[in-house]
Amino acid sequence: MVADAVATSGAGVPDTPAPGPPVVIIDSPQTRVHRPADLVSMLFAALGITLILLLAAYAQATSEGVTEDIQGISSIVQRLLVAPVNIFSGLVTLVIPAVVLVSLAVRKEPRRILEVIGAAAAGAVLTGLAALLLLQFGSDELLESLSSHTDGSRLALPAYVAAVAAMLTAAGRRSARRSIRISWNILWIAAGIGVVTGIVSAPAALLTILIGRVAGLGMRYGVGSTADRAYGDLLAGAIVRAGFEPRRIVRADASGSYTPPDLDEVTVAMANTRAGRVYEVTTRQNHHLLVIALDGDQHVAGFLTKFWRTLRLRGINTRADVSLRHSAEATALVSHAARTAGVRAARVLGMSTARDTFVLIYQRPPHARPLSAVEPEQLTDELLDAIWAEVKKAHAASISHRALGADTVLVGTGDEPVVWLTSWEFGEVASSDLARRIDRAQVLSMLATLVGTERALDSAFRSFSHEEIGQFAPLLQSISLPRITRQELKERRPEKLLEALREGILQRLPNVDIETENITRFGGRTIITAVLGVVVVAIVVFGFNTQDVLDGLAAANPWWLLAAVAWLIVTFVGAALAMIAFSPVKLPWFRVILVQIAAGYVALAVPAGVGPAALNARMLTKRGASAPLAVATVALIQVSGVVVTVTGLVALTLVTGSTGTLSFLPSTAILIGVGISVGVVLLALLVPRVRKFAMQRVRPMLSQTWPRLSQILGQPWRLLLGLVGNLLLTVGYVGAFHSVLEGFGMDIALIDLAIVFFVGNTVGAIIPTPGGLGAIELALAGALTATGVPQALSLTAVLIYRFITYWLRVPLGYGALKYLERKGEL
Repeated sequence: MVADAVATSGAGVPDTPAPGPPVVIIDSPQTRVHRPADLVSMLFAALGITLILLLAAYAQATSEGVTEDIQGISSIVQRLLVAPVNIFSGLVTLVIPAVVLVSLAVRKEPRRILEVIGAAAAGAVLTGLAALLLLQFGSDELLESLSSHTDGSRLALPAYVAAVAAMLTAAGRRSARRSIRISWNILWIAAGIGVVTGIVSAPAALLTILIGRVAGLGMRYGVGSTADRAYGDLLAGAIVRAGFEPRRIVRADASGSYTPPDLDEVTVAMANTRAGRVYEVTTRQNHHLLVIALDGDQHVAGFLTKFWRTLRLRGINTRADVSLRHSAEATALVSHAARTAGVRAARVLGMSTARDTFVLIYQRPPHARPLSAVEPEQLTDELLDAIWAEVKKAHAASISHRALGADTVLVGTGDEPVVWLTSWEFGEVASSDLARRIDRAQVLSMLATLVGTERALDSAFRSFSHEEIGQFAPLLQSISLPRITRQELKERRPEKLLEALREGILQRLPNVDIETENITRFGGRTIITAVLGVVVVAIVVFGFNTQDVLDGLAAANPWWLLAAVAWLIVTFVGAALAMIAFSPVKLPWFRVILVQIAAGYVALAVPAGVGPAALNARMLTKRGASAPLAVATVALIQVSGVVVTVTGLVALTLVTGSTGTLSFLPSTAILIGVGISVGVVLLALLVPRVRKFAMQRVRPMLSQTWPRLSQILGQPWRLLLGLVGNLLLTVGYVGAFHSVLEGFGMDIALIDLAIVFFVGNTVGAIIPTPGGLGAIELALAGALTATGVPQALSLTAVLIYRFITYWLRVPLGYGALKYLERKGEL
């Protein structure tokens, strides 16, 4: 759309337009927007409803006490107010709706009138639905907290209060109009009168208002709100107040149905990497500027994105942009600091505001284009070195960029290699060493997608010392890269550029530890683990009876419990034997023992079996083994442990003969079940997709394990020592379990005991809770109960066993871990 001025939506006095001849504006104003802040507020209101219901149900005495204290001043209010009930009803049902509807009618907003009426209806309906659900499923304590006692005891959720709250919410933000602000104050006063006079309880009043908020915010987000953004004359006036006279303003970023006109590569690239609306501005003096319009209705989305990144990534302390102004000023500060440090960065020339929009005016880099648009033959070594030089200038001043990609790096079009670093929205002054190392990993990954891994590594080795490269090599992982680089890596997945970069660094620096550094606090697996952990722990806690445990301990034989502790020590010895036997480097016996003990502390945060593997691999790499060799050794230890366990179980079955639980199982049924299972597996492997999936899971383990296994097979004594170590590890845990059961007077056949133990540990390995917590307890207790042990006794015995073999290891492991860290082993 080409217009002399774009009309801005909504009421209000326009800001001062640009003087002189009309300004040509090419833009597509967005009159209605879906504010992320509305959605976030709705979620918080729903959370508030949940908290009120929990407090009303489980803190009944507190909620009723608060209500009674408030109602204690009822007599005073009665003297001040002739008819408080009538005042409450009149304020809520007549005054506030009238104020809202008249205000909207005066402002000539018929659509908004329909929206607030619809929101009121939704609020009333939601309140009625909530009342029905509470009457059907609510506990007596909950209903009592939400009931009115002025006329008997009945559930009191005034729907008209929720309807009015929904109306006010749908009418607009509290800060937008004075009439809305006053109406909210009247509503809270009316609700207070209702609580004081006993018409409604305090929890019920809060609950109905929050239900109205949910209905109003849902309506406001669903249908959209009138945009309070600066467009047209308002935007031109903001640019004028910043000290410039615009002649032509062209929207550069794509938004909704708007497609930007043909613009040069620099403008398009900067529009793609900037937050907010991006405009190319030509002044009356024929200067070319870049204008960024940051809208308040989008600020929450950016804040939540930064907060989530800070929460999820370790060592990334993203600044908290508490307001739109703070965000703009912080960005300008980083850009100015970078220029002061000698970095070629787009200078902030001015700032201004208009309505709910903050305008930043940037210098437009002259005669430049994004690195992504440079032809391959023009990507010379001099240009790559110039990119690294700009990054090093910023890092020398402790400034990090955090979003270095092929679109944020601009290259001059002349013969000399001139490089600009733009888009400093995520940048930080006085940044951490980790943030700067992430910058370097981003640049190396970006260059690898453009010129290949060899040339990218050559440029890095020309610019940094071996020690510096070894420091940022562990951060060559997709999560630390900007979106454009991740997309390029995804398209070139067969080349596996990140793996190739790490292997290339390892070839040039064989003694450098380039094991991937964990910079994520949690991922999808961690969230699932936490949820499962909460569920299974809740099940154990609710089924836990303290008196049963105390009674069981009083009757238990303490010598057998001490024997279980001795068996725990045997597990450390067995794990250390396996580690020493399969290790490709010489390891000191005492410190290997300490590593196995330290694994007990790590098990607090990782699934069963993962802690020892991670610490073993870490020790091997610290002792000089390459990362692939360390992984292969750990995999071999785990595979040999599985082989020993299965072989031991089969041998135990043959030795015990007909004794034990297996003798009572119908052998024919077992054979049929095994046959069916094998048949299903074989049929599934005939499907190409299933076969491919299975090979993707099995092949990496075989490829890692086989080279190391072939070496171990040439040394039979080491293979025997490793198998003996794994056997001791298994025997130690089974022995500890047996000792605890004997201590409680349970005489169970050895084969039964082994089956129960292996079933429990298998379940613990499948369900990825930390250390198998909860899952192992439930599986072991259930398996013992199935053998005929009383349920209370089986749970008590299992909890004592887990205390000895899991919780007792935690303080021991913490001490061992700290000692090893001081000695540089981990």
